[in-house]
Amino acid sequence: MSDNPEMNYIVRDMQRRMANMIKRGRVHSVDFKQKPPRVRVEYAKGAVTGWLPWVSGRASSKHRVDWEPLAVGEQVIILSESGELSAGVVIPALSDAKSPVPSTSTDEHVSRYEDGTEISYNRASHKLTITIGSGGDAELTCKTFHINADIEHSGNQNTSGDMTVKKSVTVTENVSAGMAVSGKSVADSVRTMSADREIFNGHDHQHGDPKTSQPNQQQ
Repeated sequence: MSDNPEMNYIVRDMQRRMANMIKRGRVHSVDFKQKPPRVRVEYAKGAVTGWLPWVSGRASSKHRVDWEPLAVGEQVIILSESGELSAGVVIPALSDAKSPVPSTSTDEHVSRYEDGTEISYNRASHKLTITIGSGGDAELTCKTFHINADIEHSGNQNTSGDMTVKKSVTVTENVSAGMAVSGKSVADSVRTMSADREIFNGHDHQHGDPKTSQPNQQQ
Protein backbone atom coordinates (compact mmCIF):
# COMPACT_ATOMS: atom_id res chain seq x y z
CA MET A 1 0.00 0.00 0.00
CA SER A 2 1.04 3.58 -0.59
CA ASP A 3 2.00 5.93 2.21
CA ASN A 4 -0.55 8.32 0.75
CA PRO A 5 -3.83 7.85 2.72
CA GLU A 6 -5.90 9.36 -0.05
CA MET A 7 -4.41 7.00 -2.61
CA ASN A 8 -4.96 4.04 -0.30
CA TYR A 9 -8.62 5.01 0.07
CA ILE A 10 -9.03 5.24 -3.69
CA VAL A 11 -7.46 1.82 -4.23
CA ARG A 12 -9.60 0.18 -1.52
CA ASP A 13 -12.73 1.81 -2.91
CA MET A 14 -11.93 0.58 -6.41
CA GLN A 15 -11.33 -2.93 -5.10
CA ARG A 16 -14.64 -2.84 -3.21
CA ARG A 17 -16.52 -1.62 -6.27
CA MET A 18 -14.96 -4.25 -8.53
CA ALA A 19 -15.83 -6.99 -6.03
CA ASN A 20 -19.44 -5.75 -5.89
CA MET A 21 -20.00 -5.51 -9.64
CA ILE A 22 -21.09 -9.16 -9.80
CA LYS A 23 -22.41 -10.91 -6.71
CA ARG A 24 -24.11 -14.25 -6.27
CA GLY A 25 -26.71 -14.72 -3.56
CA ARG A 26 -30.15 -15.96 -2.57
CA VAL A 27 -33.42 -14.09 -2.38
CA HIS A 28 -33.85 -13.07 1.25
CA SER A 29 -37.28 -11.43 1.00
CA VAL A 30 -39.72 -10.11 -1.59
CA ASP A 31 -41.97 -7.04 -1.37
CA PHE A 32 -44.83 -7.24 -3.87
CA LYS A 33 -46.43 -4.01 -2.62
CA GLN A 34 -43.71 -1.85 -4.11
CA LYS A 35 -44.16 -0.69 -7.70
CA PRO A 36 -42.42 -2.44 -9.26
CA PRO A 37 -41.93 -5.23 -6.68
CA ARG A 38 -38.43 -5.55 -5.25
CA VAL A 39 -36.25 -8.12 -3.49
CA ARG A 40 -33.49 -8.20 -0.92
CA VAL A 41 -30.64 -10.61 -1.57
CA GLU A 42 -28.36 -12.28 0.97
CA TYR A 43 -24.96 -12.39 -0.76
CA ALA A 44 -22.91 -13.49 2.27
CA LYS A 45 -23.79 -14.90 5.68
CA GLY A 46 -25.68 -12.12 7.43
CA ALA A 47 -25.05 -9.63 4.60
CA VAL A 48 -28.28 -8.54 2.88
CA THR A 49 -28.78 -5.89 0.21
CA GLY A 50 -31.42 -3.19 0.24
CA TRP A 51 -34.53 -3.45 -1.91
CA LEU A 52 -33.50 -4.06 -5.51
CA PRO A 53 -35.47 -4.48 -8.77
CA TRP A 54 -35.20 -7.69 -10.75
CA VAL A 55 -35.28 -8.53 -14.45
CA SER A 56 -38.48 -10.31 -15.45
CA GLY A 57 -38.30 -10.45 -19.23
CA ARG A 58 -39.74 -7.65 -21.36
CA ALA A 59 -41.10 -4.46 -19.79
CA SER A 60 -42.68 -2.49 -22.63
CA SER A 61 -46.13 -1.02 -22.03
CA LYS A 62 -46.50 -0.73 -25.83
CA HIS A 63 -45.39 -4.12 -27.10
CA ARG A 64 -45.08 -6.72 -24.35
CA VAL A 65 -44.73 -7.14 -20.59
CA ASP A 66 -43.48 -10.32 -18.89
CA TRP A 67 -44.03 -11.05 -15.22
CA GLU A 68 -42.25 -13.82 -13.31
CA PRO A 69 -42.16 -13.40 -9.50
CA LEU A 70 -39.06 -14.44 -7.60
CA ALA A 71 -39.28 -16.73 -4.57
CA VAL A 72 -37.42 -16.65 -1.27
CA GLY A 73 -34.38 -18.93 -1.45
CA GLU A 74 -33.95 -18.66 -5.21
CA GLN A 75 -30.34 -18.28 -6.26
CA VAL A 76 -29.70 -15.09 -8.27
CA ILE A 77 -26.97 -12.77 -9.50
CA ILE A 78 -26.66 -9.07 -8.62
CA LEU A 79 -25.23 -6.81 -11.31
CA SER A 80 -23.99 -3.40 -10.16
CA GLU A 81 -22.47 -1.39 -12.96
CA SER A 82 -21.00 1.17 -10.55
CA GLY A 83 -19.99 -1.41 -7.98
CA GLU A 84 -22.58 -0.04 -5.54
CA LEU A 85 -24.93 -2.80 -4.41
CA SER A 86 -27.59 -0.24 -3.54
CA ALA A 87 -27.89 0.47 -7.28
CA GLY A 88 -27.80 -3.17 -8.34
CA VAL A 89 -30.22 -5.17 -10.49
CA VAL A 90 -31.10 -8.79 -9.73
CA ILE A 91 -30.84 -11.36 -12.52
CA PRO A 92 -32.62 -14.71 -12.00
CA ALA A 93 -31.83 -17.53 -11.64
CA LEU A 94 -29.29 -20.29 -10.99
CA SER A 95 -30.23 -23.92 -10.46
CA ASP A 96 -28.64 -25.92 -7.67
CA ALA A 97 -29.34 -28.89 -5.40
CA LYS A 98 -32.18 -26.97 -3.70
CA SER A 99 -33.74 -26.05 -7.03
CA PRO A 100 -32.80 -28.74 -9.56
CA VAL A 101 -33.56 -28.44 -13.26
CA PRO A 102 -36.82 -30.17 -14.38
CA SER A 103 -35.09 -32.01 -17.22
CA THR A 104 -31.59 -32.89 -18.38
CA SER A 105 -32.64 -33.70 -21.95
CA THR A 106 -30.89 -31.80 -24.73
CA ASP A 107 -34.17 -31.71 -26.67
CA GLU A 108 -36.65 -30.49 -24.06
CA HIS A 109 -37.77 -27.03 -23.03
CA VAL A 110 -39.66 -27.34 -19.73
CA SER A 111 -41.52 -24.96 -17.42
CA ARG A 112 -42.61 -26.61 -14.16
CA TYR A 113 -44.65 -25.06 -11.36
CA GLU A 114 -45.01 -25.85 -7.67
CA ASP A 115 -48.44 -27.54 -8.03
CA GLY A 116 -47.13 -29.98 -10.66
CA THR A 117 -48.27 -28.03 -13.71
CA GLU A 118 -45.77 -28.51 -16.53
CA ILE A 119 -45.35 -27.19 -20.06
CA SER A 120 -42.87 -29.22 -22.08
CA TYR A 121 -41.80 -29.12 -25.71
CA ASN A 122 -39.55 -31.80 -27.20
CA ARG A 123 -37.71 -30.56 -30.28
CA ALA A 124 -36.75 -34.08 -31.37
CA SER A 125 -40.28 -35.53 -31.28
CA HIS A 126 -41.93 -32.18 -32.12
CA LYS A 127 -44.39 -32.73 -29.28
CA LEU A 128 -45.87 -30.10 -26.96
CA THR A 129 -47.25 -31.46 -23.68
CA ILE A 130 -49.24 -29.40 -21.17
CA THR A 131 -50.16 -30.94 -17.83
CA ILE A 132 -52.31 -29.02 -15.33
CA GLY A 133 -51.49 -30.04 -11.77
CA SER A 134 -53.70 -30.33 -8.68
CA GLY A 135 -56.85 -30.95 -10.71
CA GLY A 136 -56.68 -27.43 -12.14
CA ASP A 137 -58.38 -25.99 -15.21
CA ALA A 138 -57.27 -24.23 -18.38
CA GLU A 139 -59.16 -21.35 -19.98
CA LEU A 140 -58.87 -19.76 -23.42
CA THR A 141 -60.71 -16.53 -24.26
CA CYS A 142 -60.76 -15.23 -27.82
CA LYS A 143 -63.11 -14.33 -30.65
CA THR A 144 -62.43 -17.37 -32.84
CA PHE A 145 -60.24 -20.37 -32.01
CA HIS A 146 -58.98 -22.07 -35.18
CA ILE A 147 -57.62 -25.63 -34.97
CA ASN A 148 -55.99 -26.98 -38.12
CA ALA A 149 -55.57 -30.55 -36.97
CA ASP A 150 -57.38 -33.79 -36.17
CA ILE A 151 -58.72 -33.96 -32.62
CA GLU A 152 -58.83 -36.95 -30.30
CA HIS A 153 -60.84 -36.27 -27.16
CA SER A 154 -61.36 -38.31 -24.00
CA GLY A 155 -63.93 -37.20 -21.45
CA ASN A 156 -67.30 -35.45 -21.41
CA GLN A 157 -68.04 -32.36 -23.46
CA ASN A 158 -70.56 -29.61 -22.75
CA THR A 159 -71.30 -27.03 -25.44
CA SER A 160 -73.46 -24.06 -24.51
CA GLY A 161 -73.55 -22.53 -27.99
CA ASP A 162 -74.76 -23.70 -31.40
CA MET A 163 -72.73 -26.26 -33.34
CA THR A 164 -72.44 -26.49 -37.11
CA VAL A 165 -71.02 -29.65 -38.70
CA LYS A 166 -70.19 -29.32 -42.40
CA LYS A 167 -69.35 -32.98 -43.02
CA SER A 168 -70.42 -36.43 -41.88
CA VAL A 169 -70.88 -37.44 -38.26
CA THR A 170 -70.28 -40.98 -37.07
CA VAL A 171 -71.72 -42.05 -33.72
CA THR A 172 -70.88 -45.48 -32.29
CA GLU A 173 -73.34 -45.31 -29.38
CA ASN A 174 -76.69 -43.72 -28.54
CA VAL A 175 -77.64 -40.13 -29.27
CA SER A 176 -80.11 -38.30 -27.02
CA ALA A 177 -81.78 -35.08 -28.13
CA GLY A 178 -84.43 -32.92 -26.50
CA MET A 179 -85.50 -31.74 -29.99
CA ALA A 180 -84.14 -32.68 -33.40
CA VAL A 181 -84.45 -30.34 -36.41
CA SER A 182 -82.95 -31.02 -39.82
CA GLY A 183 -82.94 -28.78 -42.89
CA LYS A 184 -81.93 -31.68 -45.13
CA SER A 185 -82.86 -35.31 -45.65
CA VAL A 186 -82.23 -37.72 -42.77
CA ALA A 187 -81.51 -41.35 -43.65
CA ASP A 188 -80.46 -44.65 -42.14
CA SER A 189 -78.95 -47.67 -43.91
CA VAL A 190 -82.29 -48.51 -45.61
CA ARG A 191 -83.90 -45.23 -46.78
CA THR A 192 -84.51 -41.60 -45.97
CA MET A 193 -87.04 -40.42 -43.41
CA SER A 194 -89.02 -38.63 -46.16
CA ALA A 195 -89.28 -41.90 -48.15
CA ASP A 196 -90.43 -43.67 -45.02
CA ARG A 197 -93.10 -40.98 -44.53
CA GLU A 198 -94.40 -41.50 -48.09
CA ILE A 199 -94.76 -45.22 -47.42
CA PHE A 200 -96.66 -44.61 -44.21
CA ASN A 201 -98.93 -41.88 -45.57
CA GLY A 202 -99.89 -43.98 -48.61
CA HIS A 203 -100.22 -47.37 -46.99
CA ASP A 204 -103.49 -49.23 -46.49
CA HIS A 205 -104.61 -52.22 -44.49
CA GLN A 206 -105.57 -55.29 -46.47
CA HIS A 207 -108.34 -57.27 -44.75
CA GLY A 208 -109.74 -59.06 -47.73
CA ASP A 209 -112.16 -57.22 -50.00
CA PRO A 210 -112.60 -54.32 -49.77
CA LYS A 211 -109.41 -52.77 -48.40
CA THR A 212 -109.58 -50.47 -45.41
CA SER A 213 -109.20 -46.73 -45.92
CA GLN A 214 -105.97 -44.89 -45.49
CA PRO A 215 -104.99 -43.75 -41.98
CA ASN A 216 -106.76 -40.63 -40.75
CA GLN A 217 -103.53 -39.25 -39.26
CA GLN A 218 -100.69 -38.46 -41.62
CA GLN A 219 -97.08 -38.92 -40.61
